Amino acid sequence: MNQKQIHELPSNIKLGNKKLSIYGIGFVGTAIASTWLRAGASIIAVDKKSKLVNEINNKKTTNSEPKAKEAFLEGINNKKLIATSNGKWASKNSDIKIISVPVGLDKRTADLRFLYEVVDDIITGLKKDDIIIVTPTVPIGTSTKIIKLIENKTRLSVEKDFFFIYNPERISAGQAISDIENNYPPILSGSGKTSIKIANKMFGIISSKKPIIMSCTEAAEAEKLIEGLYRDVNIALANELSVFCEKLGIDFWEIRDAANSQPYSQLHKPGIGVGGYCIPVYPWLLTQTAIDKGINVNFPLLGRYTNEKMPEYSVNRIMSKIGKKKNITALILGLSFRGNVADNRISPTYDVVKELMKKKVKIRVHDPFFDYDPLLPKQVKLSCELDKVISGVDVIIISTDHNEYKEIDEEYIIKKSKKKPMIFDGRNILNQDDFKKLKILTIGK
Repeated sequence: MNQKQIHELPSNIKLGNKKLSIYGIGFVGTAIASTWLRAGASIIAVDKKSKLVNEINNKKTTNSEPKAKEAFLEGINNKKLIATSNGKWASKNSDIKIISVPVGLDKRTADLRFLYEVVDDIITGLKKDDIIIVTPTVPIGTSTKIIKLIENKTRLSVEKDFFFIYNPERISAGQAISDIENNYPPILSGSGKTSIKIANKMFGIISSKKPIIMSCTEAAEAEKLIEGLYRDVNIALANELSVFCEKLGIDFWEIRDAANSQPYSQLHKPGIGVGGYCIPVYPWLLTQTAIDKGINVNFPLLGRYTNEKMPEYSVNRIMSKIGKKKNITALILGLSFRGNVADNRISPTYDVVKELMKKKVKIRVHDPFFDYDPLLPKQVKLSCELDKVISGVDVIIISTDHNEYKEIDEEYIIKKSKKKPMIFDGRNILNQDDFKKLKILTIGK
């Protein structure tokens, strides 16, 4: 690709002369597709789920991410969006291939099956001057392995025949499109100078922030892992200190506020657990690389083990206060891993449920965003209406910091539960001064 072609790339994308295929229309892929559609690009959305493909093509997108539904509908109406399950066809009919499939864990090592399945599909349609962009968070060195695989299977040469960009996504549920467009600078890396020039031109279309150019794909892969690991380790420190303060009979939150008045102290918030598809996963991906390379790392594992123990610790603390009382019914408030979003991926609520079941506790779950979840055990009742699950409960456990839980009223609880249930505030969102009749147990206090 010569300088003139690179210079004209933005206009060719907007004119539809260069078509994008986006593989994996989940949370990340939806945000990426929406952002490119809002910039005027023509998109082939690729996903193995035929139901999702049909919903997109029939203008019945149900995604709750702000601005996404509108972008998809406008894309269909303007004939700039089509969805398919045929990844090979999408590769043949596109010039820029963006991979946004999830990378999960299989026995605490990276599960790259979906990523390599997409790469195989792309290979069948890879053409001269095509561009491949990988966005999932991956173990360090994955991009180099993908490039070698493509070169070996196609006999095409990177930087000469095709171009490779690694651009780790940096988005959060509820603000994903804004994160790409305005909130954070894109992290860009490539297989060489030409790929970097292409990346710079392309991301200037969708991001208002000046990109951060990394020296190599390995550095960009490490950046994304370490960015998330920082949060996991610091949450673990807060969790460990909160338990320490509880046992000393002092208030961690009071101490945190005072400590953070000094700019060099940035203590995170403790909680009942850490969820989502990012923070609980990244330490294992980084550790996997360390093990492969024979490098000793301690903090990622220490932090992860500490955070994974919080649901069990919280349930044990609750049960120690309940004592020997039997036939306990618990209501967990929140299935989402984070407040005010409909996202239950790796939610700590699942571990809280598991620990309560070990104690033979009957369980109900409320979340304003969910009325069905096949991942919950069948005997656990889930509702998006609080009135339907609060009656007769002995303990209420706040697992998610949804705004509506911050406003929950003591008189409402007593009236609707027809009891005086104990409350375990696993997110420290209630004002204890507003609760005179009910016992509140708060993490860190």
